[in-house]
Amino acid sequence: MFGKRKASVEKIENDRLMDSIHDIQGRISNTQRLMNNSLEVTDDTRLHLRIDRAKYQFLYLEARRRKAQAKQTTDIIFGDEDTFLKQPSRAEKHW
Repeated sequence: MFGKRKASVEKIENDRLMDSIHDIQGRISNTQRLMNNSLEVTDDTRLHLRIDRAKYQFLYLEARRRKAQAKQTTDIIFGDEDTFLKQPSRAEKHW
């Protein structure tokens, strides 16, 4: 009220989006660690990992579209099956 600015809806939603991305990254990391340490991995676990990767991919592309800023950085790198890593940059599209 007295000189304090209200947080914009866009900033609040971007923060919520980035928190969702961070949560999914943690789940993916935990599942991958579980799969690496297990002798037998169930199909259900593999399915949940693929679903989480698809959710992450969708949310990642949405965050890039919104140009949302992350509060923290992460270093999860996926394999070749991910499509967002294969997308050409704007410079490559014109050539």
